[in-house]
Amino acid sequence: MTEVMPIPGVVRLTIQPRADSGGPPRAPLSAPPSGPAPRSAPPGLAVNLVDPPAGIEVVGEIDRTTRDTWSEALTAAAAGAGDVHLHLAGLRFIDVRGAWLITDAAGTLPPGKRIFLHHPPRILRTVLTLIGSDPLPVVVESP
Repeated sequence: MTEVMPIPGVVRLTIQPRADSGGPPRAPLSAPPSGPAPRSAPPGLAVNLVDPPAGIEVVGEIDRTTRDTWSEALTAAAAGAGDVHLHLAGLRFIDVRGAWLITDAAGTLPPGKRIFLHHPPRILRTVLTLIGSDPLPVVVESP
């Protein structure tokens, strides 16, 4: 597994899939001021909350096993002040529902607030085009 270099000002959180639908409750992504305790992650995904500006750096894959926490991360980032920045250069895979959650989060933003996708994989740009994210405040950075 490739080691990710630490970034100043980044709090590292990891994704833990549910063992089953009745699994133990997970703590919310909002962290106490001293920072969150790292969670163990399944192979292949790490989410780093970046503040300020409100943003998420994703390394790995978003699929059915990590989708709930991806949704929580997007909700937490969208609830912050200012625009939301998704740093996706390390995203290796995102399923259609994971992409749809980006548009769901964009739909909850107040007027004038936007989600910026930095270095999204080509497939994510294609899926967003297919599901029709144009009227939403999602700005896709060109590679």
